[in-house]
Amino acid sequence: MPEWLLPPDSDVIVRFAAWTTTAVLVLVLVLFLYTLGLRMATVIGERRRERLDHEWRSILAASMLSADDARKLRLPACPRHQRVNLLEIWNRSRDTVQGSAADNLIILGHRIGMVAFAKRLLAKHRVQSRILAVQTLGHMRHGESWPAIVELLRDPHMALSITAAAALADIDPGRAVNLLVPMIAQRRDWPRTRVSRMLRSVGSDLVSEPLYRAVRSSDDADRIYLLQFAQLAEYDIVDALAEELVRESRDPGVLAAALKLVSGRSDIPRVLELAHHDASYVRIQVARLLGRVGQPEQVGVLEMLLHDPHWWVRYRAAQAIASLPFLGPHALRELRDRQRDPFAHDMLNQAYAEVGTV
Repeated sequence: MPEWLLPPDSDVIVRFAAWTTTAVLVLVLVLFLYTLGLRMATVIGERRRERLDHEWRSILAASMLSADDARKLRLPACPRHQRVNLLEIWNRSRDTVQGSAADNLIILGHRIGMVAFAKRLLAKHRVQSRILAVQTLGHMRHGESWPAIVELLRDPHMALSITAAAALADIDPGRAVNLLVPMIAQRRDWPRTRVSRMLRSVGSDLVSEPLYRAVRSSDDADRIYLLQFAQLAEYDIVDALAEELVRESRDPGVLAAALKLVSGRSDIPRVLELAHHDASYVRIQVARLLGRVGQPEQVGVLEMLLHDPHWWVRYRAAQAIASLPFLGPHALRELRDRQRDPFAHDMLNQAYAEVGTV
């Protein structure tokens, strides 16, 4: 410390305070310069990404439309430090297309060297790098990477494991679906929207049989979870599965989930029995089902449910009656006026008002 600023005979406490203040000012200056450097690096990185995106946008668009362009277009140089950005740009484009456009982007990807770079990223410890690598290998349909990607299905990191599942579905849908469908109930951390999108991309013709087997072989808790995805199977399989479960199951959760899937193209099994079920949510699903596919001979079941002790059952029964296409205004009025229970009468009035009838 200079003598003009702090004489040698100064008090120890004063000297300590002066040194502390100086150190704090130096740290503040260092932090300011560090923050300024980070901001400048961010701005420079964003500008580089924008230039890269601008350079490759037309190339990607032309490649999607023409396999010849994908093979022959002159490609701009991509510095090593921007390869990750190029992979992200290519994957975004690949996400949006199917069929020949996807095939053309794969041709372009081979020219860029996507597979080799993705393999190097896969060996890194950073999760985001591995996710990008798996996504790229899946979009490139790189079959040789199948064993390495399969190992990631049970990775505790949710984003990495669901990306691995989607990659397998891209590489070999038929082989992947038999592996992935039984895992869906085990990996409940996988977002249901991502699972649905993945199964939809595979196609109902491939999903139907593995999903049917998985539901039939699961315990009740897993069965309820898997039934959320049953509508992605073929209609005949969904009908058969729903009717079998309604006929056989004694678990109220399974019954409620299965009743949501019944199409009514054949007789509804156990409808009168289930209308008396102890679980109110099963009775609710019976009412909603009859509102969708009920026949004239089943109107009596809905009338019975109008007297249910549970408010939601009465409400769904009244809604179902109001939605039946074979009941005209005169029949609806007669049905309401013959109710001696004021709660049933009022519930029908409410349901009729909601649909603007009678």
